[in-house]
Amino acid sequence: MPEEGNHIVHRTTEARVACSGGSVCSANDTCDVSMEMAERLAGDDGGESDTEQELNRMISNIGFGRYHRRVLALCGLGWTADNAWMQCTACILPRVQRHFGISNGRIGLLSSSMFLGLMCGALVWGPVSDRFGRLVPYRWTLVVSATFGLLASAAPSFPLLCVCLFGLGSGVGGNMPVDGAIFLEFVPREKRHLLTMLSVFFSAGSVLTSAVALALLPPFSCPDEGPCNVGKQNNGWRYLLVTVSLLTIVMVVLRNGWFRLYETPKFLLQNRGRSDVVVVLKKIATFNGAKTQVTQEDARSPLVSGDGSSNDGSGSEHSWLEWPEAEEEESPAPARVGLVARLRAAVDVKAHMKLVRPLFAPGLRRTTSLVWAIWGIVAMGFTMFNVFLPKLLEATPGNSHPSQVSVYRDALIYAVSGVPGSLLGAWMVDTRLGRIYSMTAATAVSGLALIGFAFSTKAHIPALTIVASSVFGLTSTLMFAVIYAYTPEVFRPAVRGTACGTASAIGRVAGILAPLITGLLLELNSTIPLYVSVALLWAAAVCMFMLPIETRDIAA
Repeated sequence: MPEEGNHIVHRTTEARVACSGGSVCSANDTCDVSMEMAERLAGDDGGESDTEQELNRMISNIGFGRYHRRVLALCGLGWTADNAWMQCTACILPRVQRHFGISNGRIGLLSSSMFLGLMCGALVWGPVSDRFGRLVPYRWTLVVSATFGLLASAAPSFPLLCVCLFGLGSGVGGNMPVDGAIFLEFVPREKRHLLTMLSVFFSAGSVLTSAVALALLPPFSCPDEGPCNVGKQNNGWRYLLVTVSLLTIVMVVLRNGWFRLYETPKFLLQNRGRSDVVVVLKKIATFNGAKTQVTQEDARSPLVSGDGSSNDGSGSEHSWLEWPEAEEEESPAPARVGLVARLRAAVDVKAHMKLVRPLFAPGLRRTTSLVWAIWGIVAMGFTMFNVFLPKLLEATPGNSHPSQVSVYRDALIYAVSGVPGSLLGAWMVDTRLGRIYSMTAATAVSGLALIGFAFSTKAHIPALTIVASSVFGLTSTLMFAVIYAYTPEVFRPAVRGTACGTASAIGRVAGILAPLITGLLLELNSTIPLYVSVALLWAAAVCMFMLPIETRDIAA
């Protein structure tokens, strides 16, 4: 293996590629490719420009400080909301089914409505972030989610509940692709592995909702046996929707009121000008505790470190926040765009399609196809298990009427088990395994865990059921942590929002189909969906192994 930071590993079976040092490796071999070639394959035709390299240098010199920790936390809230709402849908599904008298074959529409909204949200908010800036979806996605969450809690019928969950999903669907891009575009390349830490927040969302569900659903739902007046005794699912909506409103306040997020430097560089970038970088450095006054005289002085200390011992001016080339003319202030114009642009399909074309340039076509396939296959396999977990636990053979407390307790244990997976993923991606082998191994083990879960439920071995679901929770969270880190890393900033948003949308399409398919399979047997999930996860592992670009050493 080459020294970390100097090369990356490019794995290809499509063509012969030039290795560093001028040698050539044949198809199916692993070889070292220069950083320049890797960046060209991972981006637009021209690779990373000198200006982008200079920006990466500036960001690295600022270092990782107080501003970046707040960005990590606030972007993490978006990921928390995403999984909190998905887990909320899973938890209320059995209660909603009884409330409205829905059959197994139709109850999947509840989750599918949510995922349809998530897909539409990802397709809209991703391109919007590339065209109008990352701050637009950052500020508004959770507002939309909280509004429709409250409306869903008052839905008088199953169809209206599905409509409200669609609206909810259309808001929260933009969080993961956009928030991941925001964090990646602020942090130094040396700290890119912290992107996997956002999955800790993703797991926290599941834990949060599962804990609230355990507290609210058993006492405020129809009893396990006997008659029930659903209008009076089965409102726990409404209380859960209200509670998660209020928690989302708290997140909105924190993201929009507690801390001011600046537009990302890489978006500004692509769309406005260097002067805007320098203004933001100075503000970040100042927030981190460094002084940033720069005079014309010290524009060419030695670089200073991120804590404000100068390499030459002269003081605290950050001369490295000036471009080494001649100063450009001030870019004109961007014209203000009205709300109606923004809404029209948000659904401008032609404009969005222009952003998709670079993703299928010759050097990136295979990567794009495999990444999108991975998102779709993994989402299908994972959702078939995750969304129906409470339902699967209640349908355990040999235990026709497990108590609601035990069902939601086991669901909470499953949610908690995922938290260490994010931490483990943050460590694994920077080992020799890198991104590709880490997610491949995690996905393969997730399939094995589901086989154990299927066996334990069929044999009615509760202890083994908990162990198997916990292992799946751990490895699936690790899997998603690496997938979520790899996807924005492998695409250039100019198309990152579109690439991630489309990948997320493909995953949501799978999420739409998975509950419908699972509901039909449950009519036949409760373990059939589990074995289908295993096959899908192992197919995804094969796609991961075939990825041609290892992003561990590529500059963000």
